[in-house]
Amino acid sequence: MPFLISFSGLDGSGKTQLIVLLRRFFKRQGISYAQIHFVNDSLENRLAKKLLGDKKVADMSEKRNRQAGEKRISFFAYWVRLFFLCLYAFSLKVRLFKLKKRCSVVIFDRYIYDRIAQLAYLRKKKGLKLEEKIVRMFPRPNLPFFLHVLPEQSLERKKELQEESQGIEYLNSKYAIFDQEKESWGLLVVDNSVLTVSEAKRKIIALFKKKYLRFKKQEKKKRAR
Repeated sequence: MPFLISFSGLDGSGKTQLIVLLRRFFKRQGISYAQIHFVNDSLENRLAKKLLGDKKVADMSEKRNRQAGEKRISFFAYWVRLFFLCLYAFSLKVRLFKLKKRCSVVIFDRYIYDRIAQLAYLRKKKGLKLEEKIVRMFPRPNLPFFLHVLPEQSLERKKELQEESQGIEYLNSKYAIFDQEKESWGLLVVDNSVLTVSEAKRKIIALFKKKYLRFKKQEKKKRAR
């Protein structure tokens, strides 16, 4: 596997901004990388776009988000999504193995943790024993970052969320799930509720340098054997 970095958190927590800054750092350092958006790249999403087209899928997703606050998804729909996640876990491992030949680092914009938190909200679930097993099917990132912001901060930063019926309810639910599961998932918390973008960037790069150096040393040992 390449060196894996994932960014998880509520909307407006700074994922996109910090990924852009991290990519600039990699370019300056001459570190080859690839970026994957976990939702857009998922097997379920790629298949839907192939069959229905990008616009139709986007419209369906928007409609589903509007309705999510009114009722939970069906048992069948929930299991179908879990099934596609299992398939995606295997296909992602193959893709990462191939990416290893041309890049050293892969950055995930969102990861399985965000998807599980979203599905748990849509199904109104609290216990996630089955979902924990699915999380373990996916490659564990070397640096799984969780960008912490409060739901109220997220809503303030993402004005469009205020127009969605499930806005604050969804954010509160997702926040509670991350708070409950972050230790078992081994997430590295970056408190973006108090840190500036520059401070968060410095913290992330410092952690990367430390872990990446160790990763490269381990790779050299494996090749030497």
